[in-house]
Amino acid sequence: MKRFIRYLYEYEQGRRLRNVGFVKVEQGDEDCVIHIHGKGLHMKGEKRLQLYLFYEEGDGCVGIWQGTVDNVNPAINYQLYYTKEDTGVPENFRRINGVILENESGHKYAVVWDDMPVNVNNMKVWSPQEVRQAPAEGEDAGNEQEELRAEAVQAEEAQAKREEVQAEQEEELRAEQIEEVQAEETQAEEASMEEPQEQTVGIDPVQEELQAEEAMLQEEMPQEEMPQEEMPASRFQCKKIQRNELAGLPRCEWRLSNNNFLLHGYYNYHHLAMIDDGERLRLGVPGIYHPQEAKAAAAFGFPEFIRRDDLDIELAEDEDNGQEQFGYWCRYVKRPATPGSR
Repeated sequence: MKRFIRYLYEYEQGRRLRNVGFVKVEQGDEDCVIHIHGKGLHMKGEKRLQLYLFYEEGDGCVGIWQGTVDNVNPAINYQLYYTKEDTGVPENFRRINGVILENESGHKYAVVWDDMPVNVNNMKVWSPQEVRQAPAEGEDAGNEQEELRAEAVQAEEAQAKREEVQAEQEEELRAEQIEEVQAEETQAEEASMEEPQEQTVGIDPVQEELQAEEAMLQEEMPQEEMPQEEMPASRFQCKKIQRNELAGLPRCEWRLSNNNFLLHGYYNYHHLAMIDDGERLRLGVPGIYHPQEAKAAAAFGFPEFIRRDDLDIELAEDEDNGQEQFGYWCRYVKRPATPGSR
């Protein structure tokens, strides 16, 4: 059984725009389960997405339709279960390289197992006719109709089986989420009895692998609150850096290079920022301001947001978002040691 996590991206005119979520994949030899989690999808009032598995072919890809996801609002939390029988022909099972979601107007979102660019706009939908060989000369045409009826029956049976398994797994997932919420409430009550503190609002469901890091970062948050009021741009000196330059900070800050929130912003916008107000040094992770994103940023140790317009920083096209809410989620870090200091 292979287990891995990949990001879900929005596409426009064949170009990957932005990260809108992630998927968790549990891939076996005969079947596969995909958990899809996304938010902030630009649906323009639409509520339905067509779901395809896909494999690459030539300069495009072939999509194998798996059904419709309803009530996208514009967040999606969906679980797909499929087997070899659900991939058109069994040999397609090993060729699957990701998932494509498409709304009624043709706007696409995709996740790719190998994280390589895929021309999702040039997708053709798989159909049995593409693999059916032409009947031999003189063969009764009724055989083809019989094959079509048999395929239709098999497709209906496979769909019924898939829906049954999905219903069971969704019920298990709901039970797990209820247990997690109850455990979090118990921990919060115990913590409040020991020492009064501001309640931390949980982030949306994410990988279980991130929970340990989140708890550690919350414990290490500074007791003093970072200033939330906007500061004049003249107070900031800003420098764009790459992730490997974090090695220039004191050793106690090196662990930030593996902070999952920092990695998420870095891979989306290809840079970080060092922001100096003359008194203290901040590390900035690029992103968009949103109340839900603020909760996630604070949980991973980046509670302050500074707008890009308040900073003197030059950005390339792939480093900027262009939205008014674009800026940097920040936390204080220790300054690098000066030469000769001990």
